[in-house]
Amino acid sequence: MTTDVTFEYDESVIGVEVPIGAEEVTAEKIATFCSALGESNPIYTDPAAALAGGYTGLVAPPAILQTLRLDPAPSAKVKFGNTAFHSGMRFEVVEPVLAGDTISVSAQVKEVYAKTGRTGTMVFAVTKFTYRNQHGRTVANTESSTVHRQVER
Repeated sequence: MTTDVTFEYDESVIGVEVPIGAEEVTAEKIATFCSALGESNPIYTDPAAALAGGYTGLVAPPAILQTLRLDPAPSAKVKFGNTAFHSGMRFEVVEPVLAGDTISVSAQVKEVYAKTGRTGTMVFAVTKFTYRNQHGRTVANTESSTVHRQVER
């Protein structure tokens, strides 16, 4: 259900794509990531298995993109409520990230909207992240939502 609640945010950032960083995904970074998570899929841990699987090199697990060191994403600076929290993420893999790829990331505030649920009114800010390799091809897209709401203390 949508509501006519009043809230403020910076409308000038909606839809404006901003570069927020780039980082090389090295074989060492992949190995460290896989070791930390107990990942044993051979396309992530064995270059020969990745080649045998039809890839041109060692493949990075898609979630490794969440470990890239980036600048802060643009913010809609929502003014509503007294608390905010991460409410979810959608992750779309477009093509594999390989060891040696340099991934550039851009972000944009996609939308800000209000909804009323059983616990009251919430304002959602949705940010889209686009991950591109050194060839300019999109390898992944994510959308991250933040909820702003009033919580009684």
